[in-house]
Order: sequence, then structure tokens, then C-alpha cells
Amino acid sequence: MNRPISQELLARDVTHLAYVAKVGTPDKVPIAFTWNGSHIVICTTKNAPGLPWPPSRTGC
Repeated sequence: MNRPISQELLARDVTHLAYVAKVGTPDKVPIAFTWNGSHIVICTTKNAPGLPWPPSRTGC
């Protein structure tokens, strides 16, 4: 977390996650994230395109 790019990302409140949609076209989802001291916590709306609902809680 001490790398310059890590510090730059942690200074932001919102970024965009890019992915390839099921139809093969690029798409993006706005996400918010925070560092809680041990994990990066990522949040978005429950109706964000390309994301399963309910979300998987594996590894949390």
C-alpha cells in the first residue's frame, strides 16, 4: 500500500471499474472504495450492470 499508485487510488473517493459485457462490448461501473486498515472495501449500487445480485461474500 506504500506504492505511489496505491496512494493515488486511496486518495480518490470514486473510480470506475471497466469490464467486458456479456454481449462483448466494453462497459464501466462507478465504484466507491475505502481502506479500513486491513482490507480494501469496494461498494457500488445493487443494480450496477454486470454484477451478480446478491453479491458473493466469499473471502470477506
